[in-house]
Order: sequence, then C-alpha cells, then structure tokens
Amino acid sequence: MNRTNPFDEIEQFFGRTPFGGDRAWGRDLRTTDVDIAEYDDEFVVMADLPGYDREDIDVRATDGRITISAEHDTEHEDGDRRYLRRERRHESVTRSVDLPASVIESDATATFQNGVLTVTLPKEMNTDSDGGHHIDVE
Repeated sequence: MNRTNPFDEIEQFFGRTPFGGDRAWGRDLRTTDVDIAEYDDEFVVMADLPGYDREDIDVRATDGRITISAEHDTEHEDGDRRYLRRERRHESVTRSVDLPASVIESDATATFQNGVLTVTLPKEMNTDSDGGHHIDVE
C-alpha cells in the first residue's frame, strides 16, 4: 500500500493560487509579527521568534529603521535505520520597520526570552547619524 500525505494536495493547491507558495493566506511566512510601542523617551519593538535561539538572531538599527533577521537549520532523522523519509529544513525570517522618530542607536538594547525578542530604542533629540549600529541580543 502506498501511503501519501493527505495534505500534499492542499499544499499543491496553495502553490498554484495567487496567495499560495511562500505566501499562505496573504501572509509572507518569511517575516515575523512585530509590535511597536512608543513611550515618552523610547520605542519598544517586540517580535515573535519561536523556535529560534539567541545566537540565530541579528538586530540592526540604521537611519531610523530597525531590521530583525533570524535563521536556523533543523534536521530530523531516524538514527541508524534505513529511512524512507528524511527531512531537513532551513528557516529564516526578516523584518524591517521604519521608526517614526530618530533614535540613539548606540544605546539600544535587546533581550530574548521565551521566543519573544524585545528591542528598546531610546529616542534622540537631534538627527545626526553615524551609519548604523549593531544591537547585541542578551
């Protein structure tokens, strides 16, 4: 008996439709959802990155824009057995967001806890820029 995945036909259908492929239901699967809060003296950006480790994440602030990217590889295998199916996956997400005001990029901080990245960006009073700053994730 030949076993097939019952969802293969559904995946093929989405691959043939205008909203299919890498965009399922109109949402790009290679991006991450973000929330941006503005306070008196700072912006706080929160991004959901479940399944990623701190070392997989890169956060950059440049010219009033924050860019969050993460990538990792996973591999599932049945050890020493002769396998009929072996799956490898490379996942990556990227999201860039323009901030409504200038920030002090060198004073930005980022934490990653329970799959949620939180980046705090202090607001800047003047608009001088030094070309960007990499933000370490703690």
